[in-house]
Amino acid sequence: MTELYSRRSFLAGVLTAGTLSAAAGYVLTRRESVQLTLASGADPTGGRRLLVTMWNELNPGARIELKEVNSSTRDQYETFLRTRADIFNLDVIHIPRFADDGRIVPITPRGELQLLPMVRRLSERPGSDEFWALPFNTDVGMLYRRITDKAVADDKPDLAEVLARAPGEFVGQLRTVGPQTDEAFVINVLEHALAQDEAILEADGTISFSLGQWREAVGPLAAAIKDKKVRTEAGEDYTTRTFQRSDLRYMRNWPRSYPAIDRAERTKKDTAEVRIGALPNGIIGGQSLAVSATSENRDVAEEAIHFLTSPSSQMHLAKYGFAPTSLDAYIDQGLSEELPHLYDIRLAMESARPRPLLERYTEFSQFFADHMRRYLYDGEQLTQRFIEDLQGTLR
Repeated sequence: MTELYSRRSFLAGVLTAGTLSAAAGYVLTRRESVQLTLASGADPTGGRRLLVTMWNELNPGARIELKEVNSSTRDQYETFLRTRADIFNLDVIHIPRFADDGRIVPITPRGELQLLPMVRRLSERPGSDEFWALPFNTDVGMLYRRITDKAVADDKPDLAEVLARAPGEFVGQLRTVGPQTDEAFVINVLEHALAQDEAILEADGTISFSLGQWREAVGPLAAAIKDKKVRTEAGEDYTTRTFQRSDLRYMRNWPRSYPAIDRAERTKKDTAEVRIGALPNGIIGGQSLAVSATSENRDVAEEAIHFLTSPSSQMHLAKYGFAPTSLDAYIDQGLSEELPHLYDIRLAMESARPRPLLERYTEFSQFFADHMRRYLYDGEQLTQRFIEDLQGTLR
């Protein structure tokens, strides 16, 4: 296999990007060799994997073995517990449980990080300057739109308007076929509910337990599905495929998919480009890096995390489609010119809502998915049992 880059050119690129400074001092002072294990979900872009390679090139005495664990968002906690690791790359919804169970230890961020407010809130340790995990990349739901003529005024509808004004021209992750697609389904339904009633889920993660409020918030989505005015798919990959093969106008997806989708769609003669815009209140996602409480090399693991989450690393990840966690990437002039859609991602982040902040979020998600699946597709009405099941996860 042809080597994609030489060691010399690779390090030259790192130097140009300003990333080397994040680890140079550590490289010079390290004496004893150690091996770190980083447990993470899969990275289809290769961007996070390349950052690990950068660290290993710069720190041959403290190499990271990236162990990609096959798990869904729902079962990540149990799956990661079976994986011996020094660093966990946690979905933000699992940070509270790992912290409460003593599975991770706090870490203090360095001064150069200027995290977006919502990103900070999801990972910090309340009442201190410490974090339970440092944000690696963030994520937020975005509305994709196909542009066929750049000379025509760009219409930027919101999610509610798409349901009403573009029958059959929208696709989202509005079906689920099991644990691997349940979480995408939950997030998409929450976003549609928020498009109708932003008080259904508050900015602090407090969710409504009003049955009437929920019926009104998800009623338009149920009607659109029944009348076949929306295309429904299970998971991000099938959603993207339907958007591309059917030349649909609109799609809900994560920003990570944008670079590849835009490149592919520009090859069609009737598509000028694909653009993305903020949902009224998208759901924030993302992953954060935490030091395992059982690690025998916590100091080394912390250094690696500082490197992987640095402002320079965030700019690198942005080029692979990841939504940056820090303000630096959004205000960098060169990066903004190269990736103008970062402006829309920042707008989306500023209005985003977290999923309900519950220690038993996994149970909440399962109840929510089960009730909503029966409501949207089996014709069962939402009853007080829906509210009781959700409230039960608080106890």
